[in-house]
Amino acid sequence: MLLMALATIMPRHASGQLKQIVKIEKDTLRMYVGQKDSLRATAYPSAQVFYWDSRASIPIVASISAPRSSNPYDSVCIVQAWKPGRTIIVVRVNEVAARCIVVVTPKVFVDSLRLQRDTIQLQTGNTASIMTRIFPANASDKKLEWTTEGNASVLSTTDSVTRVTAAADADTSLLIVHALDKSDKRDTCVVITRRIPVTSLTLSHDTMRVNAIGVNHMNKPDTLRATVLPENATDKRVKWTVISGGVKALPIDSIGQAAEIIGAATVDTALVVAEAADGLLDSCVVITQDPNHPDATVEVDASAWVRNADGGVVVHTDHTASLEVYTMTGALVHREHLAPGERFVPLRSGLYIVAVDRLRRKVFIR
Repeated sequence: MLLMALATIMPRHASGQLKQIVKIEKDTLRMYVGQKDSLRATAYPSAQVFYWDSRASIPIVASISAPRSSNPYDSVCIVQAWKPGRTIIVVRVNEVAARCIVVVTPKVFVDSLRLQRDTIQLQTGNTASIMTRIFPANASDKKLEWTTEGNASVLSTTDSVTRVTAAADADTSLLIVHALDKSDKRDTCVVITRRIPVTSLTLSHDTMRVNAIGVNHMNKPDTLRATVLPENATDKRVKWTVISGGVKALPIDSIGQAAEIIGAATVDTALVVAEAADGLLDSCVVITQDPNHPDATVEVDASAWVRNADGGVVVHTDHTASLEVYTMTGALVHREHLAPGERFVPLRSGLYIVAVDRLRRKVFIR
């Protein structure tokens, strides 16, 4: 665009030939001691050679390196500031010249950095922005380095603002901002990552029927799925346990939110428990039936029943039977052989699985 504009307003000789023009992009270049910067010169018509020169001074205020550009219309040189003072850089094309005044000032080092916050609290998966103030405001080099110690991370930047990303799990990290001007000034901020707990675990079935494993019929597994909420919970893994009975629960995804339920070898009633990583539980009664005799199950035993009561559970059976009581995590808390009649078993408050022979019941004790 600049070249097109130059071509439009280019003065011409009386002969009609275009006059040579050369320009430097800046009239004045302000630098601090030790800094490097670039200068670009533009010529029209194109020039085969750009001659760069800097005014001699003792001591040397600024020097230039060999120009680098393959474009015949421009040339770029690197300026190095050495001492406070003023000098002039000149570029010539044919008999036409342009100049730039270079003003070099002493380098002002960073005296302090102050982060706007001492502590950042995030939930897993979240991010936050944080800014630091640089003192003094006229510091020569304001480039910064941001790092962390811990599992939180930062966006790589040399600006005064960065973004912090929470760790993948509960964590305490240290955010560090460091001045890159060799002043070694820094400031820190504590980044605390908190877990997002699971608040709900629900299975797709309370009760499901599957076929018994046999040689005379196909046994296609059924799928039991767990819904874990909230969607952004930190750890959504699900563990599957068969509390009692002969079925199998095989996870089918990487975090166990679905399981294939394979029936027992014979008719059976089992309890499958799903447990979230944060401790929430849900369960499903799985009834294994013979597909050739679908009414032959052990789902209901008319001769026995179970009900909860204050401080425990009441079990009734018309015949001798085996009684087992499990917690929802599969721990056996009570076992005995029952005589016909009614029996009260004291239990602490909680959720239990009560098994009377092949009868399974889930009870809640207040």
